[in-house]
This record gives sequence, structure tokens and C-alpha cells, in this order.
Amino acid sequence: MGDQRLLGARLGFTEGPLWTADGRLLVTSVSRGQVREIDLDGGGALDAIETGGGPNGLAEDAAGRIWVAQSGGRTMPTRSGVRVAPGLQRIEGRLGSTAVTEEPTSGLRAPNDLVAGPDGRIWFTDPGPHDEGPGQVYAHDPGTGTTTLIADGIDYPNGLLFVGDVLLVAETRTGAVLAVTGGATEVFATLPGGGDGMALAADGRILVAVPDRDLIAVLAPDGSALEPIRFAEPAFPTNLCFAGPDLDVLVVTAAKGGRVLALDGIGRGAPA
Repeated sequence: MGDQRLLGARLGFTEGPLWTADGRLLVTSVSRGQVREIDLDGGGALDAIETGGGPNGLAEDAAGRIWVAQSGGRTMPTRSGVRVAPGLQRIEGRLGSTAVTEEPTSGLRAPNDLVAGPDGRIWFTDPGPHDEGPGQVYAHDPGTGTTTLIADGIDYPNGLLFVGDVLLVAETRTGAVLAVTGGATEVFATLPGGGDGMALAADGRILVAVPDRDLIAVLAPDGSALEPIRFAEPAFPTNLCFAGPDLDVLVVTAAKGGRVLALDGIGRGAPA
């Protein structure tokens, strides 16, 4: 389980933890339409920015811009009074001294999670609301504004992670982790429940949040199951990242109680 610390609570439905290159811990509050900065030393919530709608995943590109997967409030009720369309958003600068920019996209249903790919594009899942059928994976080129369909027909694509040139995607409804390579999709691993966000350890282990089983599944580099990480009390873990100057703190967004947790002793994260 590791040593568990509470970093923040009562923040709404927490998601999308991100440790930035300049040493900030950011999370989203899907139900409040916010991105929050959290003190990694346990001082609670710091700065915040209103995104509107339902912000979910966060990613940072090589230029230090923060990207937001914006569901537009289509997958969960939001308390935000700011209505925005489903799509991608950008944040440049500190949360308390900047604005949110809408990235031009069209035809998206409810983006969920995203990652800056090795090719410089922003790769993201778009599962849509639960009753709208299979979802998609896209890659967006910020330079050209082009959004390319990568994979279709996935039964609720959720968290995603690059391991080298291979994109892993959690297919929540089936409990599978899919490997997407060159347009081909195959099952990489099978989880004990529906997977959500993912993180990569420096030793090659792949950590996957499994909310409906209240644990973090741990996979070996070949996809085989290792001993999972469990919590001292119910957490409903939605996503995770490695944080801290040495990437040796595993941060987990625990939607039950609107919490952000820090787990020590799990190992180190792979550098971006």
C-alpha cells in the first residue's frame, strides 16, 4: 500500500493529476469546472482557475503549456456556471494569473484523458457520454490545428499512456488495456475491473487506477499482473501520476471525499 498522506479534500470529483516541469501539482475538479494547484507538502489547495464545463485529464507539452480534456459537462453534472463545448483547452502560465484558451476542434463528444505524444501531438480519448456507444482516440496537432482519428469502436476509452512508441488505452467497460500501434489495436492486459488513468514507473511497471475495485492495478512491462496497490479506506481512485523533484511520490486523485492522496514508497516515475 505504501505510506499514504492526504494532500487535499472536499475538492469535488477529482481527476487528472499532473506534475509539471516547473514543479507544480495540478488536478481537475470535474464537478466544479476547475483546475487546482495542490501543495505536495500537504498544505492543501493553492491557486485555481475556472475552465467551465467538466475538465478531466491534464497534460503538459514540450513548451510548458497545460492541456485540458474538456467534457463540456456531458458526462457528469457540473456546478460551474461557465458553459463550454466539449473539446480541448490550453492554460499558459500560473493558474492565478492567466486565462483558459479554447483550442479549435469540432465534432467531439466528451474528451476524457490526454497525453503529449512523442511526436508533439496531443493524443486524447473521447468516450462520449455512457449511452452514446463506442468511443474514439484522436491525435491533435497544435501547429496545424488538425485532429486525426487514431482508433474507433473502443468500448469507453478512458486513460491513456505512451510506453515508447506504443499507446496504451484503458477500455473501461471491458477491463482491457489496449495497445495501439500504427493503426492496429490489440489487448495488452486484462484488469480486475474498469481501468481509468495510468502512469509509468521508471522500472517499466504500468500503474492503472481501477475505481470500481478501489485499487491501483500494477502491470509488468509485458502486461502480466503484479501485486496491486490498495488503500487504507475507500478511495474510488480515478487517476494518478508520479510527482516531486525525484518523481518518487505517487499522487492519486481519490474521488470519494474529493481527495488528493500521496503514496510514498511505491517507486519512481519514468521521466517525461
